[in-house]
Amino acid sequence: MASRALTLLLALLPAAASAYPNTHPVLAWSSRSSKALSSVAASDVVKTGSHAIAEALYNHDAICEHDAVVIVEHSGLHASDLRSLSPSCHMAKALSGAPSTLQLSYVESGDRTANPFVDMAGVLSRRCGSRAVSHSPSSDLALDAERVKHVVSISLPPLEDGETGSSRKSAMASQESWLSSELAKIEEVFSNYLVIYSGSPGVSLHARQPSSSTTFDSVQADPSSKGGILKRYQLLTPGLILVLLISLFILIPIIFVGVSALSSIQSPLSNEIPKGFSAEEKKNQ
Repeated sequence: MASRALTLLLALLPAAASAYPNTHPVLAWSSRSSKALSSVAASDVVKTGSHAIAEALYNHDAICEHDAVVIVEHSGLHASDLRSLSPSCHMAKALSGAPSTLQLSYVESGDRTANPFVDMAGVLSRRCGSRAVSHSPSSDLALDAERVKHVVSISLPPLEDGETGSSRKSAMASQESWLSSELAKIEEVFSNYLVIYSGSPGVSLHARQPSSSTTFDSVQADPSSKGGILKRYQLLTPGLILVLLISLFILIPIIFVGVSALSSIQSPLSNEIPKGFSAEEKKNQ
């Protein structure tokens, strides 16, 4: 039993070690073979933080070969949110059929709020001579009919850190559906494009100004109105789960086996006087 529990624990260690706070996923794919994306995906820079990855990708000489670079920012996005999407969604199909891809589940965020892929978008547009376009669910996508190079920055409403379960899954599916329709519009105009879909550390929605109108009203609701400690705080952290697994499957069985072994020990000596024993007779001998 102890050996099986240890095997299970060792299998869970990589996931627990990677799923630490202040990380986010980064996905990227291109409609045509991208030297910039392939070079970054094959280098050791993917083991570093998001700022180093963005810098290496944006400074590559071949990045300007794409007619459109689409940068999608999704605050509060976790790798588990991507796993909850349907395999038939637009994003999953795009990744599976793209000539060049980059898929990172846990990338360290150097800054608590900044997203380097978005912050450096202006530098990229000036470097490539591209038209910078900002887009969100509350605005209309305006693309140049003359098909000049574009750098399109799309901002999705944030996912709450405390939101879990079916409500978060539903919000993620809704946002992915809207994003897919917007990417389809871009694909109709530009045949050679690169998409960078990056999460960023979640920020409390109390600090954000409410939007006048948005496609995803359920995502921008005040978290205090939802109530419940499980809605606002993450209680089962990876470290706590690891401690519970060690306690339940290793320490408790070892203590139980030790106590059982000690209780089964019987002394070979006995203090009872044998039957027929006579002290006087023993003395005369």
